[in-house]
Amino acid sequence: VVGRARQKRSGDDDKDEDEEGRRGAMDDPWTPSGSGVNGGITSGDMGGPGLQNATRGDLPAIMNGQFGKAFEQSFKEFAQRPENKVLLEKHQRKEVKKAARLARKTKYAEFQDKVLTADYDAQKNIAPFLENRVLRRVIHTFCNDPHNDFSKWANNRQVLDLLHSAKKMMDEGRMTEDEAEEMMYQIVSSPDREWHHEWKLKTKQSVRLPTEQLLGALNEHLEERRKGNDFYRQKKFGEALKQYERALGIVELVVGMSGYDQKEIDKNRIATYLNIAAVNLAVKNLGQCIAFCGKAIDLDGGNIKALLRRSKAYTMRHEYASAKEDLERVKDLEPWNAEAEEELRKLRKAVEKSKVEQKKFYGGIFQQA
Repeated sequence: VVGRARQKRSGDDDKDEDEEGRRGAMDDPWTPSGSGVNGGITSGDMGGPGLQNATRGDLPAIMNGQFGKAFEQSFKEFAQRPENKVLLEKHQRKEVKKAARLARKTKYAEFQDKVLTADYDAQKNIAPFLENRVLRRVIHTFCNDPHNDFSKWANNRQVLDLLHSAKKMMDEGRMTEDEAEEMMYQIVSSPDREWHHEWKLKTKQSVRLPTEQLLGALNEHLEERRKGNDFYRQKKFGEALKQYERALGIVELVVGMSGYDQKEIDKNRIATYLNIAAVNLAVKNLGQCIAFCGKAIDLDGGNIKALLRRSKAYTMRHEYASAKEDLERVKDLEPWNAEAEEELRKLRKAVEKSKVEQKKFYGGIFQQA
């Protein structure tokens, strides 16, 4: 009996020690778990590849930030592996969509606030249109007035007449919602309208993204541009233009949260403007080519490709003075630029040819007279 009692007591003591050990392990997160190399903590334990095999001895490095650099390098290597790249890009696209949804919710909350705080006449004027999806979206854009004046648009008689006309045609079935939206956009965005500049400002939408989410958006942008380049090389200019416009839609939507991020966005915007300009030059849509080169130059006044491309379009439109101005700007920036020399030679030849043709034309007129 005494022997059995001693054995029982000994067993109870072992259990108490085991329980105490387990409690100690829970209290001390740096107690080796045994699941990593030499009992270290694995990425599954800590949630990231940078903390694999971390031990109690790594605590000072983690606390002073040195371990963060190792984590960053380890994560870059992890992201560059082919088997992980697709998953990361998919995750980044989800994050971009999530950010866009959040931005829409925020804008809707702002819209509600603007309506509820507007003056009585403004609320009364827009009330009949709020149940219509298209008209509600148009009224929503009043929130983006440059001077934060929602009521100005809600009390604008021309705008209200336009809303009434669109609602009546949709109610009578003479126009679909999509047709009404397109019609209204064409009317109010016309450069002939006095509010055209303000309309452009208030209808411009953007989403501010942190660096991680911005990378996903730019990856998607580059993929669209790559498809456009493939079509361009095949001389399928219509398809190429569609891809470039999709790529442009991405970089015109996103805004960086730091100066460095915004520079990266602008760099890709410039490249896309030049892609679109090249397509328009190829199909001899010279006005659009000049316009998109101008957009690139607005962001980067010394962009050689934009200046050369625009000079070619000017030359083809017989706007020789403008073409010469762009080419001289290139020569100022890069005196050794061979393409600029060649274009100047072509320009001088085109000017001489034009003079000869004009002389023949006017000479014929005078002889007839």
